[in-house]
Amino acid sequence: MSVIEKLAGFQQYFTPVLYAFGISAIIMETIVMVIQQKQRDKKSRWLGIGCGALSFGFGYVFYTLFAYGAQSWVYQYRLFDLGFAWYVWALCFLINDLVFYVSHRLDHEVRLLWCVHVVHHSPKHYDLTTGIRGSAFDAIFHFPFIIWIPLLGIHPLIYIILDTAFKFYGLAYHTEFAGRWRLLDKILVTPSNHRVHHGSDVKYLDRNYSGFFIFWDKIFGSYQPEEEKPNYGIRKNWHSYNILNTQLHEFIDLWNDVKAAPHWQDKLRYLYMPPGWKHDGSGKTVKELQSGIINTSLR
Repeated sequence: MSVIEKLAGFQQYFTPVLYAFGISAIIMETIVMVIQQKQRDKKSRWLGIGCGALSFGFGYVFYTLFAYGAQSWVYQYRLFDLGFAWYVWALCFLINDLVFYVSHRLDHEVRLLWCVHVVHHSPKHYDLTTGIRGSAFDAIFHFPFIIWIPLLGIHPLIYIILDTAFKFYGLAYHTEFAGRWRLLDKILVTPSNHRVHHGSDVKYLDRNYSGFFIFWDKIFGSYQPEEEKPNYGIRKNWHSYNILNTQLHEFIDLWNDVKAAPHWQDKLRYLYMPPGWKHDGSGKTVKELQSGIINTSLR
């Protein structure tokens, strides 16, 4: 049996096991919440589970029917023959982590991508159901960022196995049960670091994009330590338990903004300018909001 056949067989069992782990973790978290009598929005948690089923379900179908084949086709034109040595796995993991940082940052800084990613930030609570709460379009919009990786000589099976594990590490740090971890907070994306990312407080907006190693944020100037407890959710006045509205509300707002713009140049800008940008100057982007805090603090 070849290495590829062995990896394919492993992957068939690996993904369901991690899915079962995620479901079990959510059940255990719910039991602990009940025992500790923690206040929780049951409807929002169920909504998160529904959105998670859409995101992971559509993602699995998309990758099985299209993405894996596309990456395999790209792999034929690889620039290097790296094989399956341990350092290739390490390289793939590091590349995937950097790609996650870049794509995640663009999710927040490009309006069209924010229409997809906003689903993940919409709950006003922070728990494991927030971790799985995603858009049905996640895989489609993320795919352009990772299609090129096989060109480096990294086999698609290496990528899919590591990325699956990566996603479920990302689930684990969506919790308030863990406090600050001092040394680990300086190296890894921990619950404390990622709670900041979900904060709707102005100083927490668009911070801590990293997925595994937090040093990407420190390198690119987007790191913010957790200070006071974040207020979770999104800043716009929106609330719904309807799964379709949760998935599409930002696309609807984008469409309304595009229709309202009088010039085609402004219509196009709405697609790639940051959330909050308005053609008539009536809105504020995150950078403008944070600039206001800085200016006020200097007075």
